[in-house]
Amino acid sequence: MKSFKRIFRLFMLVVVFSFNSMAFAAGTVTQLTRENYPDSDLHIKKLIFLCTGDAADGSVPNTATSTPNTSFIKGMRLFQVEAYPTAGGTAPDAADVFILDADGMDLLGSVDGSTTAYRGLNLIHATLKYATNPDLYRLGQTSHVDYYPLITGALTLKVKNQATVNANYTIVLTFIK
Repeated sequence: MKSFKRIFRLFMLVVVFSFNSMAFAAGTVTQLTRENYPDSDLHIKKLIFLCTGDAADGSVPNTATSTPNTSFIKGMRLFQVEAYPTAGGTAPDAADVFILDADGMDLLGSVDGSTTAYRGLNLIHATLKYATNPDLYRLGQTSHVDYYPLITGALTLKVKNQATVNANYTIVLTFIK
């Protein structure tokens, strides 16, 4: 009888921990694939991220490019960022996208350290594909200018204000040489 109680307690403990990990599972960002277009005059490369919102609040973690993906894009220039709902998935809310360089500067023009989006504002849409190009906020002139930054290290994808649980969307970063 004692061994049965121990097994039952162990089983209940496993169930409780399993339920908690599912109920409070963080959203995910998967660096799905890399695409290389070497025959293009621009030597185009793409990184594709599949995002799934958290089961509790729809958020996804800030995600840095993996070591192989960082090596793949080093020496390239960020040219365009696209966002769209993943086909067959749960539609996301309108949400903001930030692409941070290795020092935390938003390459889409945020003026306050990736708190308030500029070109990434509402880049994620429930039904449409949107695209933008990088932007640089010129501090002394308080203006913005198109900017195609040279990639020298890891980039971090940050998404804010997406609250649909289990939402599915895709972010594509396009680079040129």
